[in-house]
Amino acid sequence: MELTQFHPSYFQDFRYVYPVVSRRANGVSIGVNLSPSKRCNFRCVYCQVDRSERRPDAAVDVDLMRRELEAVAKTTVSGDLFRCERFAQTPESKRVLRDFAFSGDGEPTLAPEFGAAVDAMIDVRKTLSLDAVKLTLITNATLLAEPRVAEALDRLAANNGEIWAKLDGGDAQRVKAIDRTAVPFERILENIAFAAKRWNVKIQTAALSWDGAAPTDAEIERYCDRVKEIVDGGGNVGGVQLYTVARVPSEPRAVALDDAKMDALAATIREKTGLAVDVFYSK
Repeated sequence: MELTQFHPSYFQDFRYVYPVVSRRANGVSIGVNLSPSKRCNFRCVYCQVDRSERRPDAAVDVDLMRRELEAVAKTTVSGDLFRCERFAQTPESKRVLRDFAFSGDGEPTLAPEFGAAVDAMIDVRKTLSLDAVKLTLITNATLLAEPRVAEALDRLAANNGEIWAKLDGGDAQRVKAIDRTAVPFERILENIAFAAKRWNVKIQTAALSWDGAAPTDAEIERYCDRVKEIVDGGGNVGGVQLYTVARVPSEPRAVALDDAKMDALAATIREKTGLAVDVFYSK
Protein backbone atom coordinates (compact mmCIF):
# COMPACT_ATOMS: atom_id res chain seq x y z
CA MET A 1 0.00 0.00 0.00
CA GLU A 2 1.25 3.50 -0.80
CA LEU A 3 2.76 5.36 2.13
CA THR A 4 0.22 8.16 1.89
CA GLN A 5 -2.63 5.65 2.18
CA PHE A 6 -1.20 3.81 5.19
CA HIS A 7 -1.55 5.92 8.34
CA PRO A 8 -1.60 3.65 11.39
CA SER A 9 -1.56 5.59 14.65
CA TYR A 10 1.28 3.51 16.05
CA PHE A 11 5.04 3.27 15.55
CA GLN A 12 7.34 0.66 17.08
CA ASP A 13 6.69 0.59 20.84
CA PHE A 14 5.65 4.24 21.22
CA ARG A 15 2.37 4.87 23.01
CA TYR A 16 1.35 8.30 21.72
CA VAL A 17 3.55 9.36 18.81
CA TYR A 18 3.70 8.08 15.25
CA PRO A 19 5.12 9.43 11.96
CA VAL A 20 3.29 9.33 8.63
CA VAL A 21 4.02 10.53 5.12
CA SER A 22 1.15 12.95 4.67
CA ARG A 23 -0.37 14.17 1.42
CA ARG A 24 -1.84 17.19 3.15
CA ALA A 25 1.41 18.12 4.90
CA ASN A 26 3.44 17.29 1.75
CA GLY A 27 6.05 15.45 3.78
CA VAL A 28 6.44 13.83 7.17
CA SER A 29 3.85 14.64 9.79
CA ILE A 30 4.48 13.42 13.32
CA GLY A 31 1.15 12.57 14.84
CA VAL A 32 0.33 12.80 18.53
CA ASN A 33 -2.50 10.51 19.56
CA LEU A 34 -4.14 11.78 22.74
CA SER A 35 -6.89 9.17 22.29
CA PRO A 36 -5.24 5.74 22.60
CA SER A 37 -8.55 4.63 24.14
CA LYS A 38 -10.23 5.66 20.84
CA ARG A 39 -12.43 8.18 22.63
CA CYS A 40 -14.37 10.39 20.22
CA ASN A 41 -17.70 12.22 20.09
CA PHE A 42 -18.05 11.52 16.34
CA ARG A 43 -18.49 8.15 14.64
CA CYS A 44 -17.74 9.19 11.07
CA VAL A 45 -18.81 6.69 8.44
CA TYR A 46 -15.46 7.10 6.64
CA CYS A 47 -13.27 6.75 9.76
CA GLN A 48 -10.64 4.03 9.50
CA VAL A 49 -10.30 3.52 13.27
CA ASP A 50 -11.56 0.12 14.46
CA ARG A 51 -13.68 0.98 17.50
CA SER A 52 -14.79 -2.61 18.12
CA GLU A 53 -11.74 -3.02 20.37
CA ARG A 54 -11.99 0.24 22.32
CA ARG A 55 -9.50 0.38 25.19
CA PRO A 56 -10.28 1.72 28.69
CA ASP A 57 -9.87 5.46 29.13
CA ALA A 58 -6.65 6.45 30.88
CA ALA A 59 -4.89 9.70 31.67
CA VAL A 60 -2.37 10.85 29.08
CA ASP A 61 1.21 10.64 30.35
CA VAL A 62 2.34 14.01 28.99
CA ASP A 63 5.98 13.52 30.04
CA LEU A 64 6.12 10.26 28.09
CA MET A 65 4.40 11.92 25.12
CA ARG A 66 7.02 14.67 25.14
CA ARG A 67 9.92 12.19 25.21
CA GLU A 68 8.40 10.19 22.37
CA LEU A 69 7.82 13.29 20.26
CA GLU A 70 11.40 14.46 20.74
CA ALA A 71 12.75 11.00 19.86
CA VAL A 72 10.70 10.63 16.66
CA ALA A 73 11.50 14.21 15.59
CA LYS A 74 15.23 13.58 16.00
CA THR A 75 14.91 10.31 14.09
CA THR A 76 13.12 12.10 11.24
CA VAL A 77 15.50 15.05 11.01
CA SER A 78 18.57 12.80 11.10
CA GLY A 79 17.17 10.62 8.31
CA ASP A 80 17.21 7.46 10.41
CA LEU A 81 13.44 7.16 10.00
CA PHE A 82 13.91 6.32 6.34
CA ARG A 83 16.08 3.35 7.20
CA CYS A 84 12.96 1.71 8.67
CA GLU A 85 11.35 -0.70 6.20
CA ARG A 86 8.01 1.09 6.38
CA PHE A 87 9.53 4.42 5.29
CA ALA A 88 12.37 3.22 3.08
CA GLN A 89 10.51 4.03 -0.16
CA THR A 90 9.70 7.62 0.83
CA PRO A 91 10.61 9.93 -2.10
CA GLU A 92 13.41 12.39 -1.40
CA SER A 93 11.03 15.31 -1.82
CA LYS A 94 8.87 13.98 1.04
CA ARG A 95 11.72 13.37 3.48
CA VAL A 96 11.04 16.65 5.21
CA LEU A 97 9.53 17.13 8.65
CA ARG A 98 6.55 19.41 8.04
CA ASP A 99 4.51 19.39 11.22
CA PHE A 100 3.60 18.00 14.60
CA ALA A 101 -0.11 17.19 14.49
CA PHE A 102 -2.64 16.36 17.18
CA SER A 103 -4.58 13.63 15.44
CA GLY A 104 -4.88 9.90 16.12
CA ASP A 105 -7.77 7.67 17.13
CA GLY A 106 -10.23 10.25 18.48
CA GLU A 107 -10.90 13.91 19.15
CA PRO A 108 -7.72 15.40 20.73
CA THR A 109 -9.45 18.22 22.61
CA LEU A 110 -11.48 15.71 24.65
CA ALA A 111 -8.33 14.85 26.59
CA PRO A 112 -8.17 16.75 29.91
CA GLU A 113 -4.41 16.92 29.36
CA PHE A 114 -4.76 18.73 26.02
CA GLY A 115 -3.33 22.02 27.33
CA ALA A 116 -0.32 20.33 28.90
CA ALA A 117 0.23 18.36 25.68
CA VAL A 118 0.22 21.60 23.67
CA ASP A 119 2.88 23.02 25.99
CA ALA A 120 4.97 19.85 25.62
CA MET A 121 4.73 20.07 21.83
CA ILE A 122 5.80 23.72 21.89
CA ASP A 123 8.73 22.82 24.14
CA VAL A 124 9.98 20.07 21.81
CA ARG A 125 9.77 22.43 18.83
CA LYS A 126 11.85 25.04 20.68
CA THR A 127 14.32 22.56 22.15
CA LEU A 128 15.13 21.13 18.71
CA SER A 129 15.07 24.57 17.00
CA LEU A 130 12.45 23.41 14.51
CA ASP A 131 11.25 26.90 13.65
CA ALA A 132 9.80 25.90 10.27
CA VAL A 133 7.73 23.05 11.69
CA LYS A 134 4.01 23.76 12.01
CA LEU A 135 1.95 22.74 15.01
CA THR A 136 -1.41 21.48 13.81
CA LEU A 137 -4.62 20.53 15.54
CA ILE A 138 -6.86 18.26 13.46
CA THR A 139 -10.25 18.58 15.13
CA ASN A 140 -13.97 18.05 14.73
CA ALA A 141 -14.45 21.57 16.13
CA THR A 142 -16.84 20.53 18.90
CA LEU A 143 -14.79 21.99 21.78
CA LEU A 144 -12.89 24.89 20.22
CA ALA A 145 -14.70 27.56 22.24
CA GLU A 146 -14.16 25.87 25.61
CA PRO A 147 -11.91 28.16 27.68
CA ARG A 148 -9.32 25.46 28.50
CA VAL A 149 -9.06 24.55 24.81
CA ALA A 150 -9.05 28.13 23.53
CA GLU A 151 -6.31 29.15 25.97
CA ALA A 152 -4.15 26.23 24.83
CA LEU A 153 -4.77 27.11 21.19
CA ASP A 154 -3.68 30.69 21.82
CA ARG A 155 -0.30 29.24 22.79
CA LEU A 156 -0.30 26.87 19.82
CA ALA A 157 -1.10 29.73 17.42
CA ALA A 158 1.76 31.81 18.83
CA ASN A 159 4.16 29.01 17.86
CA ASN A 160 3.39 28.57 14.16
CA GLY A 161 0.14 26.80 14.96
CA GLU A 162 -2.86 26.13 12.77
CA ILE A 163 -6.30 24.58 13.28
CA TRP A 164 -7.73 22.16 10.73
CA ALA A 165 -11.45 22.05 11.50
CA LYS A 166 -13.85 19.45 10.14
CA LEU A 167 -17.02 20.54 8.33
CA ASP A 168 -18.59 17.70 6.40
CA GLY A 169 -21.77 19.40 5.24
CA GLY A 170 -23.86 22.52 5.17
CA ASP A 171 -26.87 21.32 7.14
CA ALA A 172 -27.64 19.28 10.23
CA GLN A 173 -29.05 16.34 8.29
CA ARG A 174 -25.91 15.79 6.20
CA VAL A 175 -23.51 16.24 9.12
CA LYS A 176 -25.49 13.91 11.37
CA ALA A 177 -25.60 11.25 8.65
CA ILE A 178 -21.88 11.42 7.83
CA ASP A 179 -20.36 12.25 11.22
CA ARG A 180 -22.94 10.47 13.38
CA THR A 181 -22.66 12.85 16.30
CA ALA A 182 -25.05 14.16 18.93
CA VAL A 183 -23.29 17.54 18.94
CA PRO A 184 -25.64 20.12 17.38
CA PHE A 185 -24.66 21.30 13.91
CA GLU A 186 -25.13 24.92 14.99
CA ARG A 187 -22.52 24.52 17.73
CA ILE A 188 -20.00 23.16 15.25
CA LEU A 189 -20.58 26.13 12.94
CA GLU A 190 -20.33 28.60 15.82
CA ASN A 191 -17.09 27.03 17.00
CA ILE A 192 -15.49 27.19 13.55
CA ALA A 193 -16.55 30.83 13.22
CA PHE A 194 -15.12 31.55 16.69
CA ALA A 195 -11.85 29.82 15.81
CA ALA A 196 -11.49 31.54 12.44
CA LYS A 197 -11.77 34.96 14.07
CA ARG A 198 -9.06 34.08 16.60
CA TRP A 199 -6.56 31.80 14.83
CA ASN A 200 -5.47 30.52 11.42
CA VAL A 201 -8.01 27.93 10.30
CA LYS A 202 -8.36 25.55 7.40
CA ILE A 203 -11.63 23.72 6.81
CA GLN A 204 -11.42 19.98 6.17
CA THR A 205 -14.29 18.43 4.28
CA ALA A 206 -14.90 14.79 3.44
CA ALA A 207 -16.71 14.32 0.13
CA LEU A 208 -18.07 10.85 -0.49
CA SER A 209 -20.95 8.76 -1.63
CA TRP A 210 -23.02 7.50 1.29
CA ASP A 211 -25.58 4.76 0.82
CA GLY A 212 -25.15 5.09 -2.93
CA ALA A 213 -25.75 8.85 -3.06
CA ALA A 214 -23.18 11.59 -3.64
CA PRO A 215 -23.83 15.09 -2.24
CA THR A 216 -26.66 16.76 -4.15
CA ASP A 217 -26.41 20.19 -5.77
CA ALA A 218 -28.63 21.59 -3.00
CA GLU A 219 -26.39 20.13 -0.30
CA ILE A 220 -23.30 21.56 -1.96
CA GLU A 221 -24.99 24.95 -2.20
CA ARG A 222 -25.82 24.90 1.52
CA TYR A 223 -22.26 23.90 2.37
CA CYS A 224 -20.82 26.78 0.34
CA ASP A 225 -23.27 29.18 2.00
CA ARG A 226 -22.11 28.11 5.48
CA VAL A 227 -18.43 28.48 4.60
CA LYS A 228 -19.01 31.88 3.03
CA GLU A 229 -20.89 33.02 6.13
CA ILE A 230 -17.83 32.17 8.24
CA VAL A 231 -15.56 34.13 5.90
CA ASP A 232 -17.94 37.08 5.54
CA GLY A 233 -18.25 37.21 9.32
CA GLY A 234 -14.55 38.01 9.63
CA GLY A 235 -13.18 34.49 9.73
CA ASN A 236 -9.55 33.92 8.72
CA VAL A 237 -10.00 30.77 6.63
CA GLY A 238 -6.84 29.80 4.81
CA GLY A 239 -8.62 27.41 2.46
CA VAL A 240 -10.52 24.17 2.18
CA GLN A 241 -8.96 20.73 2.23
CA LEU A 242 -11.33 18.59 0.20
CA TYR A 243 -10.72 14.86 0.47
CA THR A 244 -12.48 11.60 -0.15
CA VAL A 245 -12.21 8.06 1.15
CA ALA A 246 -8.60 6.92 0.74
CA ARG A 247 -8.35 4.08 3.27
CA VAL A 248 -10.69 1.29 4.35
CA PRO A 249 -13.61 3.03 6.12
CA SER A 250 -15.57 1.78 9.10
CA GLU A 251 -18.69 1.58 6.92
CA PRO A 252 -18.52 -0.15 3.51
CA ARG A 253 -21.37 2.09 2.32
CA ALA A 254 -18.95 5.04 2.45
CA VAL A 255 -17.44 5.13 -1.04
CA ALA A 256 -14.91 7.50 -2.58
CA LEU A 257 -15.92 9.99 -5.24
CA ASP A 258 -14.04 9.69 -8.51
CA ASP A 259 -11.49 12.31 -9.55
CA ALA A 260 -13.83 14.09 -11.97
CA LYS A 261 -16.50 14.57 -9.29
CA MET A 262 -13.89 15.81 -6.83
CA ASP A 263 -12.60 18.33 -9.37
CA ALA A 264 -16.11 19.55 -10.13
CA LEU A 265 -16.93 19.92 -6.46
CA ALA A 266 -13.68 21.81 -5.80
CA ALA A 267 -14.44 24.18 -8.69
CA THR A 268 -17.88 24.93 -7.25
CA ILE A 269 -16.47 25.64 -3.79
CA ARG A 270 -13.82 27.96 -5.23
CA GLU A 271 -16.43 29.83 -7.27
CA LYS A 272 -18.97 30.16 -4.45
CA THR A 273 -16.63 30.96 -1.55
CA GLY A 274 -13.58 32.57 -3.15
CA LEU A 275 -11.32 30.26 -1.15
CA ALA A 276 -8.40 28.14 -2.30
CA VAL A 277 -9.30 24.45 -2.37
CA ASP A 278 -6.73 21.65 -2.14
CA VAL A 279 -8.05 18.35 -3.46
CA PHE A 280 -6.99 14.96 -2.14
CA TYR A 281 -8.20 12.05 -4.26
CA SER A 282 -8.80 8.45 -3.28
CA LYS A 283 -5.36 7.46 -4.61
